[in-house]
Parts: sequence; structure tokens; C-alpha cells
Amino acid sequence: MMEKLEGHNHYLYYSSVIIALGITFATIFKDIIGSIGIVFIAVGGLFFIIGMKKKRKEDERKNK
Repeated sequence: MMEKLEGHNHYLYYSSVIIALGITFATIFKDIIGSIGIVFIAVGGLFFIIGMKKKRKEDERKNK
């Protein structure tokens, strides 16, 4: 049914969820908590960068 995410997939999944929440907060709640949406987008981007770095390391390990 549900498979456990491992390695870089974990970070990439959470980055997309956090970025989507950030976009939602930035557009819908523009007056109240719009700045929090921008912070969520930045944190999601950070998770995306971490996930891609881990993916590159895993690919390099597999190619050796």
C-alpha cells in the first residue's frame, strides 16, 4: 500500500509539499500571512537542494 520513502526521495517529496503550501499561503492569505508563504517557499527550495545533492551522491556511488 504505502511504501516508505528513502534517501533523496524523502527530501524531494517534502520540498514539493512545502513549496506548494508556501505558494498557497503567499497567494490566498496575502494580507494576513503572505510573508510566511515566502519563507515556506525558501525552506522548500532548501529541501530541494539537499535532496538533489543526496541524489547526486547516490548516483555517483552506484556508478562506481
